[in-house]
Amino acid sequence: MAKPTHAKKPSKPGQLAMAQKPVTPPTAPAAELEPVQLTITDLQLLARIVDLASRRGAFQAAELSQVGEAFNKLSGFLAYVESTQKKDAGATPDEPAPAA
Repeated sequence: MAKPTHAKKPSKPGQLAMAQKPVTPPTAPAAELEPVQLTITDLQLLARIVDLASRRGAFQAAELSQVGEAFNKLSGFLAYVESTQKKDAGATPDEPAPAA
């Protein structure tokens, strides 16, 4: 009996075998895709997740500088948005519009 030849053997230890036929994921028509809505609340949640994960030791030492850099950018952006929202709230008092 002949052996099936559906995958190549790894050439190096730790290398995964690759299928001979590439697998293509099914594609949906562009009209059906909806844009992802990312809010400030979502970004605040991400910042809390990164903070919690770092406190629990989820990142390796070599990754900490990249995680910290991304966290600092995200925190800076959130602080900017918060200050902008406070300025906008102070500049436009909530007064009822005069009746016409």
